[in-house]
Amino acid sequence: MSNKNNARDTTFSHDEKHNITMFIIGIMCFKFAFESLSSSISFLAQEKFAKSIALTMTPVLTSCFNIMQCICSIGAAQLLVRFRTNVILAFSMFCFGALALVLIIVDASTGGKFESQGNWTPWILFPIYLPMGGCLGVLELVRRVLPRDIVGENPEKLKKMDAHVHIFYEIAGTSGAFATTPLVKKMGPVYALMLIPILFTAAGFIWLRIKHNPNAPSDINRNKETDSSDRKNIFYLYFYSVKRGAQIVFSERRFIWLMGGYVLPFVFHRFIENVIFPTFANQVLKEKSYSYILLGASNFGELLGAFVVLLFASKVATPLPWVRFDAVALMTLWIFPFLPVKSALSWALSALPLMIVLSMGWAAGDVSLVAYIQSRLHSVNIQADAGTSPLGCVMAFLYSSYIIVFTILSIPLGRVFDAYKAANNINQAFLYIAGVMITVGAVVIFASTFVPRHSWAFNPKVDPDDDIAASEEEEVKGEKEKGSVNLVEAISMA
Repeated sequence: MSNKNNARDTTFSHDEKHNITMFIIGIMCFKFAFESLSSSISFLAQEKFAKSIALTMTPVLTSCFNIMQCICSIGAAQLLVRFRTNVILAFSMFCFGALALVLIIVDASTGGKFESQGNWTPWILFPIYLPMGGCLGVLELVRRVLPRDIVGENPEKLKKMDAHVHIFYEIAGTSGAFATTPLVKKMGPVYALMLIPILFTAAGFIWLRIKHNPNAPSDINRNKETDSSDRKNIFYLYFYSVKRGAQIVFSERRFIWLMGGYVLPFVFHRFIENVIFPTFANQVLKEKSYSYILLGASNFGELLGAFVVLLFASKVATPLPWVRFDAVALMTLWIFPFLPVKSALSWALSALPLMIVLSMGWAAGDVSLVAYIQSRLHSVNIQADAGTSPLGCVMAFLYSSYIIVFTILSIPLGRVFDAYKAANNINQAFLYIAGVMITVGAVVIFASTFVPRHSWAFNPKVDPDDDIAASEEEEVKGEKEKGSVNLVEAISMA
């Protein structure tokens, strides 16, 4: 009876409010400073590497960063059964901040100043930036598990906490991107990273103030209750999940379209933010700091996208209209080759509302698609198996597909940028990449939304054959069968 009352109680206790506040302050410190990282690394790659490969190395670094993030996310799952989540978070922040500080020290010790970089080899970016990806992988996994350790497994409390965290997270990201603009302009891409060691260290100490709740479910407690002979290596579970996720996706008409409707928009969004924005700002606008204006607009668009989905949740039953809107919104990228650059600042400000629309479309599609996947995987003919769940398997496969597709596409596209830069015609590269290639991708995304059954309407309704809800008994049984699946799902959704 007491368990039922606890399940119905959606008010936060005093300790829960304290822990939520500490978590939100810490995550805002992280997100505010983190916005300076990817574009700064892109600028350093473009300026330090030889001109013949400079624009190729930007997506190479990003791809390696993503791979390290995935690998360390998997490895971090082993830490969750041995250490408290807030301690793991704090340690990852301390390591991340130290790596950024190393880059600043290297630049300063080789004659670097605000106006120019020091005399150091660009290859040092790999042993610094890649471990940063590992630290981010640990953080992205653990921060999705920590809410359960703070408020327990009460679904209403988790929804409320996640909503608050997401809003403040995006606010910090938007303000951080805009705040980085004057920093990069005055201090350069290296010293603009000063925010990272300062705010990441602050975030680590703030998270250490989160009080431990011994009664809340945690992977440490579950590890004590589990026979060591029954535990499976998390790497095995992840790669098994990828294989099984591929089987599920390619054997179901309602899921096969996700390769075009989920993976491709994800790839484009990351390529736009990490490659197109900094490359255009540096090579065409000749003012690298304006990349952060575009990035700030993108972050604000993501926040609006989440709000729009929430606002129309009862009226839009499927993610198909949002994904179609995302495909149409990609057409805004034609401004990169065709909008004349009379003034760098006026161009960036003119592009700002369009970048908001662009990211709003992606975020709306992404948020609604995750809910779509979760709801459809309650089907009775897809059961948990071998310590994994259908949700964990599908998300693991989709995330792995994103990394593979991003790597396959981005590195050759970097070579295209280099070739046109060598010919002193960089605008032509944006015509073919931001214009033609993205348009072809948008057509594929739009067409993929007509693959599911009953999808030809403007606002399709839920397919009766898909609307299969699992009973409470099946859900409880599924949770017991999952084992380490919570970790696999968190890795994939990170």
